[in-house]
Amino acid sequence: MNLESRLRLNRKLLRIFFLLLTSLLIVTASASVYNYVYMQASPISTKTAKVVFANGSDATAAGTSPGTNGTYVSFTSMSGWPNATRVYENATVIRNVDSAVDFVCQLSRGSWSGNTGYIDELYVKIYNAAGTWKATLDVKNDNTTSFTIPHGDNWRVEWRIKWSATAQSTYTVTATIMLRVTGEGTNE
Repeated sequence: MNLESRLRLNRKLLRIFFLLLTSLLIVTASASVYNYVYMQASPISTKTAKVVFANGSDATAAGTSPGTNGTYVSFTSMSGWPNATRVYENATVIRNVDSAVDFVCQLSRGSWSGNTGYIDELYVKIYNAAGTWKATLDVKNDNTTSFTIPHGDNWRVEWRIKWSATAQSTYTVTATIMLRVTGEGTNE
Protein backbone atom coordinates (compact mmCIF):
# COMPACT_ATOMS: atom_id res chain seq x y z
CA MET A 1 0.00 0.00 0.00
CA ASN A 2 1.46 3.26 -1.02
CA LEU A 3 1.59 6.44 1.04
CA GLU A 4 -1.28 8.11 -0.80
CA SER A 5 -3.59 5.12 -0.22
CA ARG A 6 -2.67 5.04 3.44
CA LEU A 7 -3.43 8.75 3.84
CA ARG A 8 -6.83 8.28 2.15
CA LEU A 9 -7.59 5.31 4.38
CA ASN A 10 -6.47 7.24 7.48
CA ARG A 11 -8.69 10.19 6.49
CA LYS A 12 -11.67 7.84 6.03
CA LEU A 13 -10.98 6.21 9.37
CA LEU A 14 -10.62 9.61 11.00
CA ARG A 15 -13.95 10.77 9.49
CA ILE A 16 -15.67 7.58 10.66
CA PHE A 17 -14.16 8.05 14.11
CA PHE A 18 -15.42 11.67 14.34
CA LEU A 19 -18.84 10.61 13.03
CA LEU A 20 -18.99 7.87 15.64
CA LEU A 21 -17.83 10.26 18.37
CA THR A 22 -20.43 12.87 17.31
CA SER A 23 -23.19 10.22 17.32
CA LEU A 24 -22.15 9.06 20.75
CA LEU A 25 -22.23 12.64 22.07
CA ILE A 26 -25.72 13.23 20.59
CA VAL A 27 -27.08 10.01 22.08
CA THR A 28 -25.53 10.81 25.46
CA ALA A 29 -26.84 14.38 25.45
CA SER A 30 -30.41 13.35 24.57
CA ALA A 31 -30.59 10.46 27.02
CA SER A 32 -32.67 11.28 30.09
CA VAL A 33 -32.61 9.76 33.53
CA TYR A 34 -35.89 9.29 35.37
CA ASN A 35 -36.71 8.43 38.93
CA TYR A 36 -40.31 7.77 39.84
CA VAL A 37 -41.61 8.49 43.31
CA TYR A 38 -45.18 7.86 44.26
CA MET A 39 -47.98 9.37 46.29
CA GLN A 40 -51.02 7.43 47.36
CA ALA A 41 -54.19 8.80 48.87
CA SER A 42 -56.49 6.22 50.32
CA PRO A 43 -59.27 6.56 50.97
CA ILE A 44 -60.52 9.71 49.28
CA SER A 45 -64.03 10.09 50.59
CA THR A 46 -67.10 12.12 49.72
CA LYS A 47 -68.29 14.94 51.97
CA THR A 48 -71.52 16.83 51.97
CA ALA A 49 -71.22 20.19 50.22
CA LYS A 50 -71.19 23.18 52.57
CA VAL A 51 -72.06 25.84 49.97
CA VAL A 52 -74.88 24.94 47.57
CA PHE A 53 -77.19 26.44 44.96
CA ALA A 54 -80.98 26.50 45.40
CA ASN A 55 -83.91 27.99 43.51
CA GLY A 56 -84.45 31.71 43.87
CA SER A 57 -87.76 33.53 43.45
CA ASP A 58 -87.05 34.02 39.69
CA ALA A 59 -86.22 30.33 39.19
CA THR A 60 -89.16 29.65 36.89
CA ALA A 61 -88.49 32.66 34.65
CA ALA A 62 -84.75 31.92 34.49
CA GLY A 63 -85.21 28.17 33.98
CA THR A 64 -83.15 27.49 37.10
CA SER A 65 -82.26 23.87 37.75
CA PRO A 66 -79.94 23.05 40.68
CA GLY A 67 -78.11 19.72 40.52
CA THR A 68 -78.95 16.84 42.84
CA ASN A 69 -76.47 17.85 45.55
CA GLY A 70 -76.61 21.62 44.93
CA THR A 71 -73.06 21.99 43.61
CA TYR A 72 -74.25 22.82 40.09
CA VAL A 73 -76.99 25.04 38.68
CA SER A 74 -78.12 25.66 35.12
CA PHE A 75 -80.31 28.37 33.62
CA THR A 76 -82.20 27.48 30.45
CA SER A 77 -84.71 30.31 29.94
CA MET A 78 -82.74 33.55 30.30
CA SER A 79 -83.15 36.10 27.53
CA GLY A 80 -83.10 39.81 26.92
CA TRP A 81 -84.32 42.43 24.50
CA PRO A 82 -82.07 44.48 22.22
CA ASN A 83 -81.07 47.82 23.77
CA ALA A 84 -82.85 47.11 27.08
CA THR A 85 -81.66 45.62 30.37
CA ARG A 86 -83.35 42.44 31.55
CA VAL A 87 -82.87 41.66 35.25
CA TYR A 88 -83.39 38.31 36.95
CA GLU A 89 -83.19 39.59 40.54
CA ASN A 90 -83.15 36.18 42.19
CA ALA A 91 -82.23 33.54 39.60
CA THR A 92 -80.62 31.31 42.21
CA VAL A 93 -79.57 31.37 45.84
CA ILE A 94 -76.14 30.52 47.24
CA ARG A 95 -76.53 28.85 50.62
CA ASN A 96 -73.88 28.34 53.26
CA VAL A 97 -75.42 25.36 55.02
CA ASP A 98 -72.63 25.11 57.61
CA SER A 99 -73.72 26.06 61.12
CA ALA A 100 -70.38 27.51 62.26
CA VAL A 101 -68.02 28.28 59.37
CA ASP A 102 -67.92 31.30 57.01
CA PHE A 103 -66.72 30.58 53.46
CA VAL A 104 -64.58 32.75 51.20
CA CYS A 105 -65.93 32.52 47.65
CA GLN A 106 -64.61 33.74 44.32
CA LEU A 107 -66.77 34.22 41.24
CA SER A 108 -65.15 34.14 37.78
CA ARG A 109 -65.99 33.46 34.15
CA GLY A 110 -65.13 29.99 32.93
CA SER A 111 -66.12 30.08 29.28
CA TRP A 112 -67.94 32.48 26.99
CA SER A 113 -69.17 31.77 23.47
CA GLY A 114 -71.79 32.57 20.84
CA ASN A 115 -72.74 36.05 19.60
CA THR A 116 -70.67 37.71 22.35
CA GLY A 117 -69.98 40.83 20.26
CA TYR A 118 -73.65 41.78 20.53
CA ILE A 119 -73.82 41.73 24.33
CA ASP A 120 -73.50 45.23 25.81
CA GLU A 121 -73.71 44.09 29.43
CA LEU A 122 -73.77 40.74 31.22
CA TYR A 123 -73.40 40.96 34.99
CA VAL A 124 -73.80 38.46 37.81
CA LYS A 125 -74.40 40.36 41.05
CA ILE A 126 -74.33 38.88 44.55
CA TYR A 127 -76.50 40.24 47.39
CA ASN A 128 -76.29 39.21 51.05
CA ALA A 129 -79.21 38.05 53.20
CA ALA A 130 -80.09 41.67 54.07
CA GLY A 131 -80.28 42.58 50.36
CA THR A 132 -77.01 44.56 50.31
CA TRP A 133 -74.92 44.28 47.14
CA LYS A 134 -71.61 42.50 47.88
CA ALA A 135 -69.96 41.54 44.57
CA THR A 136 -70.28 41.85 40.77
CA LEU A 137 -68.88 39.65 38.04
CA ASP A 138 -68.66 41.44 34.68
CA VAL A 139 -68.97 38.36 32.45
CA LYS A 140 -68.27 40.28 29.24
CA ASN A 141 -64.99 41.74 30.52
CA ASP A 142 -63.92 38.60 32.42
CA ASN A 143 -63.17 40.05 35.86
CA THR A 144 -63.03 38.06 39.10
CA THR A 145 -64.78 39.01 42.32
CA SER A 146 -64.63 37.67 45.88
CA PHE A 147 -66.93 37.67 48.90
CA THR A 148 -67.37 35.85 52.20
CA ILE A 149 -70.70 34.19 52.90
CA PRO A 150 -71.40 33.78 56.64
CA HIS A 151 -72.50 30.45 58.08
CA GLY A 152 -76.21 29.77 57.75
CA ASP A 153 -76.79 32.60 55.22
CA ASN A 154 -78.68 32.51 51.92
CA TRP A 155 -77.41 35.00 49.34
CA ARG A 156 -79.26 35.80 46.14
CA VAL A 157 -77.73 35.87 42.67
CA GLU A 158 -78.92 38.45 40.16
CA TRP A 159 -78.27 38.29 36.39
CA ARG A 160 -78.39 41.50 34.32
CA ILE A 161 -78.48 41.10 30.52
CA LYS A 162 -78.36 43.82 27.88
CA TRP A 163 -78.09 42.99 24.17
CA SER A 164 -76.89 45.66 21.72
CA ALA A 165 -79.44 47.57 19.65
CA THR A 166 -78.41 45.59 16.53
CA ALA A 167 -78.81 42.12 18.10
CA GLN A 168 -81.09 39.78 16.18
CA SER A 169 -83.69 37.55 17.85
CA THR A 170 -81.73 34.45 16.76
CA TYR A 171 -78.55 35.46 18.62
CA THR A 172 -77.46 33.55 21.72
CA VAL A 173 -74.52 33.40 24.10
CA THR A 174 -73.40 30.73 26.53
CA ALA A 175 -71.58 31.68 29.72
CA THR A 176 -70.10 29.30 32.27
CA ILE A 177 -69.52 30.90 35.65
CA MET A 178 -67.32 29.32 38.32
CA LEU A 179 -67.94 29.74 42.03
CA ARG A 180 -64.77 28.82 43.92
CA VAL A 181 -65.37 27.95 47.57
CA THR A 182 -62.12 28.01 49.52
CA GLY A 183 -61.27 25.00 51.67
CA GLU A 184 -63.43 24.03 54.57
CA GLY A 185 -64.08 27.55 55.75
CA THR A 186 -62.60 30.59 57.43
CA ASN A 187 -58.81 31.15 57.24
CA GLU A 188 -58.09 28.44 54.68
